[in-house]
Amino acid sequence: MKIPNRKETIEAVRAKGYQIGAVMPFHYPRALLRAFKIHPMEVWGPPHIDPMEGMQHFPEYTCQIVHKATRFFATAAARDIDCILIPHTCDSLQGMASVLKDYLTMKQPIFTLYHPRGRRKSDLDYLENELRALGEKLREFTNISPGNDEIMAEIRLEEKANKLFADTLQHRQIYTVSDRDFYTTLRAGEYLPADQFIELVGSLPKGRADLHGPGLMLSGVVPEPMSIFDHINRFGAHVIIDDLACCSRRIYEANDESDPYRHLARSLMSMPPDTTISTPYNRRFEYLGSQMLRTGAKGVVVFNPKFCEPELFYISMFEERMKEQGYSFLFVENELTTELHQQIQTRINSFVEVMT
Repeated sequence: MKIPNRKETIEAVRAKGYQIGAVMPFHYPRALLRAFKIHPMEVWGPPHIDPMEGMQHFPEYTCQIVHKATRFFATAAARDIDCILIPHTCDSLQGMASVLKDYLTMKQPIFTLYHPRGRRKSDLDYLENELRALGEKLREFTNISPGNDEIMAEIRLEEKANKLFADTLQHRQIYTVSDRDFYTTLRAGEYLPADQFIELVGSLPKGRADLHGPGLMLSGVVPEPMSIFDHINRFGAHVIIDDLACCSRRIYEANDESDPYRHLARSLMSMPPDTTISTPYNRRFEYLGSQMLRTGAKGVVVFNPKFCEPELFYISMFEERMKEQGYSFLFVENELTTELHQQIQTRINSFVEVMT
């Protein structure tokens, strides 16, 4: 099945009466936006954007996701966007929200969502109130007032897509496609409607996957450029599991809350241990260690945008814990480019050679 591109998707959802919401990474209430007839299109850079103009608004040590997205929102391509949602994933994104709202002349309204860092009842209450406040802002913006049943219908559809997403990731070994095609398909969920995503993932061919060499865990925020998968395969390894912010860190658990805002809050707080929510490092590493054992992965490659503070906070402890358990470990910082630098290719090649 051909994967529709972003432009095709925008045209299709607009024809159905939806506005377009640009969403920065990465935990957010997708179903709530859809209930207000706003279709979310996630922004992870983009890699092809020159970040220089965006850099003038932030310190040099701010990650390129923020630099490039800020520049992107000033381009002609961003004219299709009706509103922007920026979750408080990290301090850099919080700063970006302030810059866009207070210092740049944006035609689109800027919405924010602040996530709690704990997992107490008070944190759940806080997030529910944040979601209700966001819902009120969306109501004012769209002049649409979906009822609880309408929001719950969107939630159920997104949960169906999320379950398929989780099952597909868990059973990577049964899909007869390359790592790049596998993750390109899954990442299409960053902009496709849930029903279209379900159909797309359901079309992935199954059988005995042609996976050679050691299996790796690919960790980090976003695998850009996507050619990282080509090079891992070319050097004789494969990605058997991931710990990517754009993929497996967004597996949410369904729940039985009848109120849609409470339901969304509980769901968003059910993600796997994640660097951006201040997960205690022992809990995070125990979880990742269990995933390594389950899949038989032999090593970890952390592939991360430069200056990603939440990831860097954990990296030395992550390396120490994985090596203690006998796993090979490689940390790579990369700019959001359209092709992988030769130096990084060489490091990955050497890493795989040592493992085999």
